[in-house]
Amino acid sequence: MTVVAVTHGYPPFWNMGGEVALHRAMSIIKGDRAVLTKTENDYIFEDIAVKKINVKNVLDVNSDPIPIAEQLKALNARVVIGQNELSLPCVLAARALGIVSIVNVHTPPKYGRGIREAVIQADYAVYNTKTAAEQWGEPNAVVLHPPISPLPKEIKNKGNAYTLLSSLYNKGVGVVLALAEMYPDKRFIIVRSPAEPTHGIPDLEERAAMLPNVELHPRVPPEEVYKYFEQTRILLVPSMYETYGMSAIEAAGYGIPSVHVDTPHVREGIGEAAILIQPLSIEEAARGIEIIESDYEGHSRRARKRAEWLQARQDQESEQFANFISIVTKPTNGHLRQRSVFQASKRIR
Repeated sequence: MTVVAVTHGYPPFWNMGGEVALHRAMSIIKGDRAVLTKTENDYIFEDIAVKKINVKNVLDVNSDPIPIAEQLKALNARVVIGQNELSLPCVLAARALGIVSIVNVHTPPKYGRGIREAVIQADYAVYNTKTAAEQWGEPNAVVLHPPISPLPKEIKNKGNAYTLLSSLYNKGVGVVLALAEMYPDKRFIIVRSPAEPTHGIPDLEERAAMLPNVELHPRVPPEEVYKYFEQTRILLVPSMYETYGMSAIEAAGYGIPSVHVDTPHVREGIGEAAILIQPLSIEEAARGIEIIESDYEGHSRRARKRAEWLQARQDQESEQFANFISIVTKPTNGHLRQRSVFQASKRIR
């Protein structure tokens, strides 16, 4: 019997935060595992079988669930975990087969209209923060904060760059370009995102070319992000919103402080070990940089200490999640859960 995840993209070819978190969650699960996703060829990634999904448009929330059900049956699926746009077709396919459906939720209801129906109809949901679980009406649901890579044993933070790990508008690329103008003597790194064609800014390359202290770098696989951390002095996350903020936690493992947008979800992650600011605020981001630089060593130590605490929590959550998946069965009172999720998500829409 196999645990199967269904998603529009998957590492190592699609290394966005949600997909990386899904892979790390799948890696925790014991037994046979597989992933259905958009790919030209089937492959094995870190012992997980990744297969081409029989869906024409993986971004269509109303995709036909029948081909997915056929693939799940061929894989002898026991549990199916859906994520993002394919969540509802995944849930409906699982229902047709009488197997357990789980939606992996990485967004609060306010930004989760596309998955709302799937979360309601699923047998279970697993949430990336306690705040999200509460907002969706399931305060006692399983919570698996996005797992991070192992902490480096030694802190060798000698980087000199202020780094943004995503070039998207909503991640604050405009803020970072403005900061680069304010600090012409500082080095800035902006890492390109694969979603840049649809969610970036149209003149990024032209604006960056006008700033000699800005470097545009390619996105790398999660296991190679350390190459950027080794060059980083402060991580910049001046986003419009973050539903957890995994990159700041990984940076903290290297003793790298962050200037980070403040949300209830972020406070469950890097929290007050970062300088928390309002969304897309150039002024507050600049102030955050100045605060960190005024006591860099102290902020570096606080970041590392927080990362160590989060690693201990992760170890406990990972064991709980693996046990949950190993014994999960169809719920006997699913209608109660559905009603709670429906009412909670309706209020926040």
